[in-house]
Amino acid sequence: MKIVFIVGTFRKKSFLLFVCLLTCRRVTAASVTSPEEYYQKGTADDSIAQANKPEKSHWSDSLKNIPIGAYKLDIGGSMRLRFEHSDDYNIQRYADSSRDGFLLHRSRLDFNLSFSEQAHFYTQFQDARVYNSDFGKDDFTLGCPYWNSFDLRQGYLEWRRIGETPFGLKLGRQSIFYGDNRIWGPGEWGNVGRYTWDAVKLIAEAKPAEVHFLFARRVTYDDHKFVDNHDANLDVFGAYAMLKNLPCKLDLFWLTKYTDPYIVISKQGATADLSTHTIGFYIDGKFSGGWDYGGTFAHTFGDRNDARVEAYGANTRLGYTFEAPWQPRLGAEYTYASGDSDSDDGVYRTFDGAFGAVDKMYGRMNLFSWMNIHDFQLSSSVNPTKKTKASLDWHLFYLDEAKDAWYYCNGRPQRHDPTGQAGSTVGQEIDLVVSHSYSDHLKFQAGYAHFFPGGFLKDTGPSPDADWVFFQMLYSF
Repeated sequence: MKIVFIVGTFRKKSFLLFVCLLTCRRVTAASVTSPEEYYQKGTADDSIAQANKPEKSHWSDSLKNIPIGAYKLDIGGSMRLRFEHSDDYNIQRYADSSRDGFLLHRSRLDFNLSFSEQAHFYTQFQDARVYNSDFGKDDFTLGCPYWNSFDLRQGYLEWRRIGETPFGLKLGRQSIFYGDNRIWGPGEWGNVGRYTWDAVKLIAEAKPAEVHFLFARRVTYDDHKFVDNHDANLDVFGAYAMLKNLPCKLDLFWLTKYTDPYIVISKQGATADLSTHTIGFYIDGKFSGGWDYGGTFAHTFGDRNDARVEAYGANTRLGYTFEAPWQPRLGAEYTYASGDSDSDDGVYRTFDGAFGAVDKMYGRMNLFSWMNIHDFQLSSSVNPTKKTKASLDWHLFYLDEAKDAWYYCNGRPQRHDPTGQAGSTVGQEIDLVVSHSYSDHLKFQAGYAHFFPGGFLKDTGPSPDADWVFFQMLYSF
């Protein structure tokens, strides 16, 4: 079996990740992690990977492998509490002269009924609430990201290798996550969660690759319903291939998006009809001697109203971990998303970010989306103990096109200078985060971030420095 994947003409802006792809054959073996394993490690919550052996016993052990006739039932769950305080920005806008301190609470209860090693039915309930925030439920158009009281979040049947064939099925309400969550990601940092889908996923497993074919509709959160509705105005088709037997992790993807006009927001604030395809790859691996690397490349093409879409997104990173106490790591990262300098030339060039998470991708303060952006990042981290990690990141943000908008974490334009005279320097951000794994079941995290406005913001409106502080506790069983 031979898989051929045609990405098309990369053009000059794709060369950064193309170089990473070529280096794949030169690296030492890297661990290849399935999407489910990646997610369960706590990556979405930025928890520390469990460095110690599992604890000998825990009260929740009695909730695992419960016999139900010929089947087995596992019961699990989690409770997350996070206090946040923000100055001069919030989840909707920057520079609003506000100070908001609030407590976020999210509880989940999971039931996993296994029929065999290949088939199981999974159900997850979620209760998400916010206390003492300046925002209420009615302040958000497409559902409040802070509040969705007791709700069915996931409920799906997954059956692998049906009838001893290489084919399987995953059907129902589910999270979809691949790679580093940049293309497909649930957005777990958010209290409710950024994306959940009513989806059909066809799975084909072979020696060269595991390929998932998807049809999905995004779930829209409604606090008044136990089972939220999906959005019939948004249809998503796609395929995601995870190649095997390589010295690095290499995934190939294709995503097709169809929307009705009210979904997509242009830089002028108007709605638009969208029909696009996004193709690309994700790579992750290690060189010998402590080096690690990774990256994503995506090319979007199709139609937007009467305009042709031609947009690009890319991310590349390189890091080195020293063989020394505390395992210090230094890294550099660059993220690019194309912008549109001329909205009247019949070609739309603003990359839309696909359906990825923004949790920690473009600064911890979530002031940016993967749209019209250059994000230069320097990273450092240390592990003082096996259970503690501290990281310090610096970001420098530019607009790709000065005449295009600065897009916020919700994908909506925050500031726009159609003349381009305000320049493209949006600002800088510093993020400090400390994580501690008290046990396999209890984890703590705290952080501080500061945003320094650049010339673009100073020339387009109020431009205060902004601050953010958080403290989080996550208990799971």
